[in-house]
Amino acid sequence: MTPDLLFKQLESYSNAIVAFAVLQGLAFSYAFGNNSTFNCTVKNAPHLAEGLAIAFVVLTFLLLAAIVWLGRAMESIAGEFVTLVKKLYLGKLVAVALFSLLPLCLILYYGVRDYPGKTDCRAAIHAAT
Repeated sequence: MTPDLLFKQLESYSNAIVAFAVLQGLAFSYAFGNNSTFNCTVKNAPHLAEGLAIAFVVLTFLLLAAIVWLGRAMESIAGEFVTLVKKLYLGKLVAVALFSLLPLCLILYYGVRDYPGKTDCRAAIHAAT
């Protein structure tokens, strides 16, 4: 495998990881905000919010570890472009962290935390069915 082909392949992997993190964060946030059944289930099902929060934290660390590993591999073959590669992968780390924090913050704020009216959605969903 030539260095150019390896460079392109590693860049494709890192782009896919960033895209996955962005799409997952946006899709979960959209579903949580627009689907009342999903929203109510996450907020009121026993331990679902905590389990989702743990899953998002573990996944975020795995995604960040993969980006760091790919960044180091890219730096080793980047030659004179090492500084550019470092900045590019720092940006990818920031993007993954921010978009992974979005659903985590929603879950922790609305799903785990107790607040007045948290269970009011149950009655509205049962009345609609």
